[in-house]
Parts: sequence; C-alpha cells; structure tokens
Amino acid sequence: MLALVRPRRALPPFVVAVVMAVATFAIAPGARADDDPKAAREEFVRGAQLVKDADWAGALAAFETSSRLRPHPVTTYNIGACLRAMGQYTRARKAFASALEESGRGPGLDLSAGLAEETKRYVTELDRLLATLDLVITPDEALITIDGRPLEPAPAALSAARGGTTLVAGTLAPGPAKAAPKGRFKVVVDPGTHIITLSRPGFADAVDKQTLVPGATVERKLELDRLPAQIRVVSNFTGAQVLVNEADVGLTPVEISRPAGKYHVVVKKPGFLIFDTSTNADPGQNLNVTATLREDKPSLTQRWWFWTGVGVVVAGAALTTYVVTRPDPERPAVNGGGLGWAVRSP
Repeated sequence: MLALVRPRRALPPFVVAVVMAVATFAIAPGARADDDPKAAREEFVRGAQLVKDADWAGALAAFETSSRLRPHPVTTYNIGACLRAMGQYTRARKAFASALEESGRGPGLDLSAGLAEETKRYVTELDRLLATLDLVITPDEALITIDGRPLEPAPAALSAARGGTTLVAGTLAPGPAKAAPKGRFKVVVDPGTHIITLSRPGFADAVDKQTLVPGATVERKLELDRLPAQIRVVSNFTGAQVLVNEADVGLTPVEISRPAGKYHVVVKKPGFLIFDTSTNADPGQNLNVTATLREDKPSLTQRWWFWTGVGVVVAGAALTTYVVTRPDPERPAVNGGGLGWAVRSP
C-alpha cells in the first residue's frame, strides 16, 4: 500500500477522493501478456503526486499513460476527476461512466463501494452542469464539427434526459467532420464558448459562435448558402458571341457566375454554323463548355452563281421548247390586185 502525503493546501472533496484512490489501487493480475504493471504503477503514483500540486494537466497525462500500460477502473476514475477539475465536463462524464462499466469485469478490477457511489454522484452532477445546443440544420447531410472535433452519440441515459436525438461534443479527438442528423437534434457541450462549423459540397461553409452557461439550452437554426456555379465557355475560334438563356454574356472565352440550374448555351460567329447546347450546373461546380465552331460552307444549291446559271439554262430551255412546239403560223390571204386574181402555188 502506498503511503499518502498530506496535501500542501486545502483541496476540494473530489481532489481528496483522487488522492485516496491511490491507497485502494491494486494492479490487476495478468490482464494482458504485453502490459507493464511496474511502469503502470509508477505513472499512477506520479499522477497522484501531481494531483496534490493541482497540476491537473500533468496528472491527467500520467493517469492516461498508466491506463494504456494496464487499465484499471480506479485509474479511469482519476482521469475523470482530472478532466472535471479542468472544466472538460463531457470528457469527465465519459470517463466516470467508463469507470463504472469497467468495475467488476475481472479479479481486482473494481471500485470500492464508496468510490462507486462517488462516481455516480459526479455523473449526476455533470449532467446538470452540461449545456445543450438545440439545432436544426438546412440542408440535410451537412457535416458538423464543434471546436474542430466530430461529435459522437450520447449515452442512452443522457439522450433520454435531453429528449430526442442527442450527440456529445468534445469527447473525440480533433478530426474530420461527420454528418449531422436530419431534422432537430441536440448536442451536449461544456459550458463556455464554442465554434460550430458546418460544411457541404456545393455550399459555403457556415461558422457559428455560441457561449453557453452551465445547464443552459440554446436553440439555433443554421443554414448553409448555396455556392453559385462558374460557367466557362470557350470556342475553337475566339471572339464568338455567347448567349446563356438568350442573354448576351460576352465573347469567347468568357466566364460567368450563375445559380445552380439548367442553362441553354448558344455560341455563334459570322461565317460559322451555330453551336447550341443545354447543360446542368450544380452548386459550386466549375462547368466548362467547349464550342467547336464549323465553317458554314453553302451547298451547291445555296451558291448565287448556281442559281444564275440555272436561270439562264431554264430560259434557254423554255425558248427551245416554244420553238419546237409552237404551231405553224397561218399565211395571210393573197392579194389579187384590182382584178381579184390570185396565183396560188401548187
């Protein structure tokens, strides 16, 4: 059993509980083949000494190292006590709940009756201190982090107390955002100031700052703004006129910003066939439209000299037809002179 050193200054009751836990700590026999009981005990003792000096961050690091070398519910309890003293209530609650779950899982792996009751009391106390964000986020499928950390589902008891879908902030390591629940949901957070960050492809990131007092509930409706689409139109011949939904937007190459939606793009240039297409632009998309213009080469029947030649040919054909098909003209009557004589050819 470890000898206790009297604290240098008066400490709150929960601090004394941490120090007293040193006396009840016993290394569990053979939990793992690769653990290090001696090093685990040394770190545990070092953490207890740091608690006496109110060096909570140092004590926390020592207890966490001891737990990695050989887990024990008393060590987990001490981790929770350090976090509680540092004001990290969501992490402290998680540690206290874990200590209760770990207790009794094997020989020597238990909390004393008194320490177990103390742990339950801390969980209840923290549930009253934790603040709550009551959120509705538009659109669905937005990703959320609070203070740069993803959220995790709350324990069943905490969800039941808050009512509805409940997440917890601050208990996971910093990392990528996770999808927020659809509709209304709640997030349990430490009292203090927090930064809520929302993101979704095609939308501008939204950042919201909230300061909450212990036990408070704050309702927030957060909405992400759609990003416009960037439409760039180029052609194999520069200087072609571009019309988007019948509006002249300039000459190629040209880039315009438009809300997401369907667009009719027309590119035209004198002497070239018109390029015509329809396209869909998604929010935030960089959309490229390449117009391949082809020279307008008129067909034989479209050329002026063809029709002029055809006119001459048609006129000649009509004259020939007339000459060939016209009837012989009737010869005028022969004038017989004053005597009325007429000479007729045989």
